[in-house]
Amino acid sequence: MNKLLIVAIGLQIGLALTSDGLIQALAELTAFVLTVSLYLNYKKANAESVSPSKELQSNNNRQIEHCDP
Repeated sequence: MNKLLIVAIGLQIGLALTSDGLIQALAELTAFVLTVSLYLNYKKANAESVSPSKELQSNNNRQIEHCDP
């Protein structure tokens, strides 16, 4: 999915560089929207991969507290 977004962003930037007027403005707008979408997708993927480790750390902390004499 991320590779597809990167390709689409590149195509939109290429279109914006080679055209004028309304077409250029729309290509720039869609490149911006796709960039924001790529960022949010990346942020969501990182948040999902980090959250299980935080849960694991909290479980470890509970086990340590339970074992303390």
